[in-house]
Amino acid sequence: MLTTFAAATRPVDQFCSELSSVCGAYQVMPGANRSVMRGGVTPEARAGFVFAHVAKDVQGIRRDRSDITRDSAEHCFLIVQEEGRALMSQRDSVSMLRPGDMVLIDSAEPSEFTFFGKYSRQLSVHLPRAELRSRFGEALRGGLYLPRTDHTTLAIFAVLAKSFQTQPNPTQSRYLGEALYGLLGSLLFANGTPARSIEADVGYAHLLERAVAYIDSNHTDGELTIPRMAFELKVSSRQLQRAFSTLCTTPTEYLMQRRLASACQALKQLNATSGKTMISTIAYSVGFNDLSYFNRIFKATFNSTPGQYTGDAPGPQWPCRTDD
Repeated sequence: MLTTFAAATRPVDQFCSELSSVCGAYQVMPGANRSVMRGGVTPEARAGFVFAHVAKDVQGIRRDRSDITRDSAEHCFLIVQEEGRALMSQRDSVSMLRPGDMVLIDSAEPSEFTFFGKYSRQLSVHLPRAELRSRFGEALRGGLYLPRTDHTTLAIFAVLAKSFQTQPNPTQSRYLGEALYGLLGSLLFANGTPARSIEADVGYAHLLERAVAYIDSNHTDGELTIPRMAFELKVSSRQLQRAFSTLCTTPTEYLMQRRLASACQALKQLNATSGKTMISTIAYSVGFNDLSYFNRIFKATFNSTPGQYTGDAPGPQWPCRTDD
């Protein structure tokens, strides 16, 4: 991890405005019925580089042809995955980014990142597209994937780390910039792009997208089970487990997360309107069939009973169970 970043809860509209002002026109997909999110966008200049810290827990971010025509952003973004995971696609390239992986994105081409509603943080290095074009010509291509295990990626990581260690003088900054351009050139002009087999990752990512959408639409059904979901999606329960493992969670935990999120939303609405709805009614309406279990899991997650909940606590976060 190159940097740290203190993400805060903020309105989705504020995040969209921050992203637009720093990176250009992008469409943010926060997820169903969400107006608040955890994240932020902060620019920073170091050692001659322009960086952007981008953190979010949204479903995805995309840039299409209409966005490209709406701004004059002429950059390439070297994106370092700092936390979480992201499915990136640009042109014919699709990559699953894990912490330490990098990807080169061309702002003049449509692109899409999918985060599945999980917290993800990236460091974006803004590189002038005209400069890259003058150096690399037609070899420049968006969607270039740089796996964290590749030696050149490690060298780029070292260059960026150096820029955060100290505040170099202008001469040193120039050499750091030349080092970064040189390393990118060595990848762009290589005989074949450093790659790993990602077909399985992409297949599981597509299944994950379907499964997340299914749970988002059906989580309030108290009869919903993982075997039933697997049957209706025409996959095995094991395949679902593998798909959700890319988010460091399980189908059961994600289902619980969605039900708790819906319960929080209902409780905040109840507090805002001074309503008289019973806690049990809310529990049953979001898919819990056992009131005592709902109370127990709610308190374990938010350190508050449903009746004491004010809406100030962060949403449920599930721990990552894998090291990868």
